[in-house]
Amino acid sequence: MTSLDPQVVGSCSELVSGDAIEAFYQNTLIHRGPVTDTDPEYGRFWILDTLTGSRCLLDIFELEIVRIPPPMAESGTGLFSRNAHQKETGATSYWRTVSPLG
Repeated sequence: MTSLDPQVVGSCSELVSGDAIEAFYQNTLIHRGPVTDTDPEYGRFWILDTLTGSRCLLDIFELEIVRIPPPMAESGTGLFSRNAHQKETGATSYWRTVSPLG
């Protein structure tokens, strides 16, 4: 595994501000964005969710958290573009096909 491979995160102590993450619930992508703050004592952290445009508090024990590589391949689309990984067939994450919301 290289630093550009996605990595499942097991605790908040593995996250730092600026890490790019995706959060899954039952294999459905529900949050994506950069980490803004962590609270390792309670297993919580905040992200700026690019799917909803809001700041979200996430619980590391409730979701599968995956650290993703920086979106270098998105030239011209900007960091964490909402539609950068959306295909006509449905939603995708940076590293696997997932079920669309709704």
